[in-house]
Amino acid sequence: MDERIFDVFWEGPFKWGDHKKKLSDCHVLYAIFGTHPVYGYNALLYIGKTEKIDNRMSFHADWIEDEYDVVSVRVASMGEISNWDKWDEYQRYDVAKIKDVAGVEALLIYTHQPACNQKSKGSLNAAKGFRVFNTGMIGSLMPEVSYRYHNPKGEW
Repeated sequence: MDERIFDVFWEGPFKWGDHKKKLSDCHVLYAIFGTHPVYGYNALLYIGKTEKIDNRMSFHADWIEDEYDVVSVRVASMGEISNWDKWDEYQRYDVAKIKDVAGVEALLIYTHQPACNQKSKGSLNAAKGFRVFNTGMIGSLMPEVSYRYHNPKGEW
């Protein structure tokens, strides 16, 4: 199986509430950071995907308003790397295909195990054959993750 390689370009962090001014239609992934009783301050709480980022993030407002400390958000656009000569030209990408976004989201959740995500923590199926480079303002996200590394059976 051929490996598909994606660049996920992260922007932020933006304080919750201020993030709406920074959103663009090209943002298809987001990561929410805050305080967690076990993982501490500025812990990764949630990774999500969306076609309409402003609409999707509003679903988190209820539980985020109950947080007692600062909550920040990073947003990302993504694109497939097809040419290694230009892969390090970090940039915003056009809107990605939702199936690719779903695979990248699954791989990021499986790899990082965010405190508040339940979906995809144990599944790599959607990310079969994917490798992801996190670029831009990645914070505590790993710079590179791949299906092949995290697949316990080593199958493609």
